[in-house]
Amino acid sequence: MNSPCGLPRKWRDSINCGCKINLRLKVTGCRPDGLHDLSSCFLFLDEPGDLLTIESCENGMILETPGYPELAGRNNLVWRAAEKFAEAGKITPDWRIILEKNVPLAAGLGGGSADAAGVLLLLNRHYQLFNAADLEEMAFSLGADVPFFLSRKAAWVSGAGEKIEIIEKLPDLPQILIVNPAFPVSAKWAYTHLDKALIGADDPVMKESFLSGKVNWSEFCRNDLAQTVMEKFPLLTLLEKSLCDHGALKVLVSGSGPSLFALFDSGAAVAAEKLRREYSGFEMLKIFLPGSVQ
Repeated sequence: MNSPCGLPRKWRDSINCGCKINLRLKVTGCRPDGLHDLSSCFLFLDEPGDLLTIESCENGMILETPGYPELAGRNNLVWRAAEKFAEAGKITPDWRIILEKNVPLAAGLGGGSADAAGVLLLLNRHYQLFNAADLEEMAFSLGADVPFFLSRKAAWVSGAGEKIEIIEKLPDLPQILIVNPAFPVSAKWAYTHLDKALIGADDPVMKESFLSGKVNWSEFCRNDLAQTVMEKFPLLTLLEKSLCDHGALKVLVSGSGPSLFALFDSGAAVAAEKLRREYSGFEMLKIFLPGSVQ
């Protein structure tokens, strides 16, 4: 196929990549390749989300990351996803890619994985070369969380991330407040330091309760990585206590952290304002009230 620059009409397309939280993350096994098997309930969130734009150009592949010059290299998952698509589709990658970051880095919210999935979705929307199974295989080769972001819907994820069961009807969800304390945590570090005694089969009742819509959030929400991350970073324990004091039903680490999400019957916005005042010394404290959940 001709490169975009050989086409008579230029093209440009954008996508809000979104992010995720893990309402439940149970580590069920450890694989010889170092990956971990999971039983996890992923929520796709529109907000916060990185804005990804791809347009045809005449200078090969260019990646621009305004405000984050350190991300504009070949090691970025966005670059690798574009290369993977070009190689599989036998396309010359004459693309200008602009990544506008809104999701904090290494935050446990899946921002990088969402960006990689966004690349595959945008390019396939233009070239229409691959079916869903092809894209999922390509996505999994880039990272365990990338396939989930292709669906842009809530899902129960198992295996090492390659088994995705879309949840068509969500139970009534509480208000969700996401707090990121503005320091990164390596997912590799979190899994390496996981308490091995926690690894084991998930309770099938938890999944059944979620799918039936009858959820006890305090019992359902669990993250096997939380203990390790909270012990390493005592600030998270302080934030957890503050959120509970301000009315949260449940506070938990998302993914490998350090972002926390708090569930509220009501008053999440009020709690966010109180937390901002309480931690006013943390200039990079980021608090998000997601606009919608799918």
